[in-house]
Amino acid sequence: MSGRDALIVLLPEAADAPARWMRVIDGALAQSGEGANWLAACGIAALPDKARVLLVPPAALVALHWIAHPDLPVRQGRAAARLAALAGSLLPADQLFAATDANDDPARPHIVAVASRADMQHWLLWAQHHGLDPDIIIPAPLLLPEPDNGFTRGLIAGETVLRGTDMALTADMALPALIGDAPITDVAAGVIEGRAIAALDTPPIDLRQGDFARRVRRAIDRQALGRVALWSGVILFLCLATALVGIIKQQADASRLDSESIALARQVLPGATDAAQAQVELEGRLAARGAGGRAFTAPVASLLAAVQDAPGVALTSLSRDPDGMVRATLAAAKAEDINLVLLALQAAGFTITATPSQEPGGRTLADITVRS
Repeated sequence: MSGRDALIVLLPEAADAPARWMRVIDGALAQSGEGANWLAACGIAALPDKARVLLVPPAALVALHWIAHPDLPVRQGRAAARLAALAGSLLPADQLFAATDANDDPARPHIVAVASRADMQHWLLWAQHHGLDPDIIIPAPLLLPEPDNGFTRGLIAGETVLRGTDMALTADMALPALIGDAPITDVAAGVIEGRAIAALDTPPIDLRQGDFARRVRRAIDRQALGRVALWSGVILFLCLATALVGIIKQQADASRLDSESIALARQVLPGATDAAQAQVELEGRLAARGAGGRAFTAPVASLLAAVQDAPGVALTSLSRDPDGMVRATLAAAKAEDINLVLLALQAAGFTITATPSQEPGGRTLADITVRS
């Protein structure tokens, strides 16, 4: 935003006194008045979107301190000046708000503005009530030019304000003990107005910082949103295309494997046209010959079930011959326990043979064969 188009509002110290305002257009004073009717007086319904708002609180409610720390780096000196100003105030530090200037010359004193947090909140609520969100808040005495010596004096929001080289005060505080015989230079209203307009771009100090910094709402960048949506769509399309390519490749590989399987199956089953059906027929033929997967799993499953039903019997070895014969060795303390297993296998329809033997330790062994 630019200070070319702005509204400057100067708040009075008395609660019942009207505020004073100045409308700035193209960097020049266009209109001014009193009260809160600036929109009607200017003939507009609302301020332009990019217009800046400068709020000037009463001079008596903002204390200014000039504190120098030439032996410290600029940033540390600024922080030390702020702490010193808070420590020298009458109210507790947690009830006060302090803002420092942007002076980068360690030889010059830092200006620290101190106001109560309650007053800051009151001024911002007053502005909000009148439809304003101030971009800048400047202490009134800083609208006066800095004197080379003595004081400059001017009328700001109906109050006479004085500014010296290291102090600022209102007329009712300008006691002889403070002023002495120092020269006082009166400042014309036009000079004060010009400094207020210049402060829109280069404020000498801005109270809208720290806890009271203005919250800027980021405008939605529709072009950026459009680019995000476009790239999101491209990425989604690429992901979908990659998935589809993978599915098509898997389908092609599956079809190729089916074709190769059918070609191999036709060596045994000349009329095979379907891989699944060919597998069923091949397994049936193998089972009939005592081979194939089912020729092994069925007798082994029955053998394991029979051993499980005979707690005294242990299965010490298990193997399968190329012709589909299942061989196993059973061990038990008594031959009668092994007989229980053999009887269970016979009852399940399997053909068995058994060759008994004896272990050196006394256990009975049986080398058996099981066939469907």
